[in-house]
Amino acid sequence: MYVSMSRLRVDPAHSDALIAAFRRRAHLVDDADGFVDLQVWRSDRDPEEVLMVSRWRHRAAFTAYMRSAEHRASHDRIDPSLMAAIRLERLEHLHTYEVEAE
Repeated sequence: MYVSMSRLRVDPAHSDALIAAFRRRAHLVDDADGFVDLQVWRSDRDPEEVLMVSRWRHRAAFTAYMRSAEHRASHDRIDPSLMAAIRLERLEHLHTYEVEAE
């Protein structure tokens, strides 16, 4: 299992718009080889903190998707005013783990 987490800072006035945009996403990643799931988390203590967490079967699948036309197309759909309200605070790539139990 490979996990990528983007820690975002979002202007509070645009936080709900970001969540709504995610719900309307094109789902282009859903068919990517090795993709497991993608979630958006919003902090209950800091309304400006939003995490985008994606899980992949392996790192190579994530890397391939990040270089793909589908990834570019998904980001091209984001409204420029919303994009301006988002700042990437930190991109974390967690180590690859083997799932041992569910």
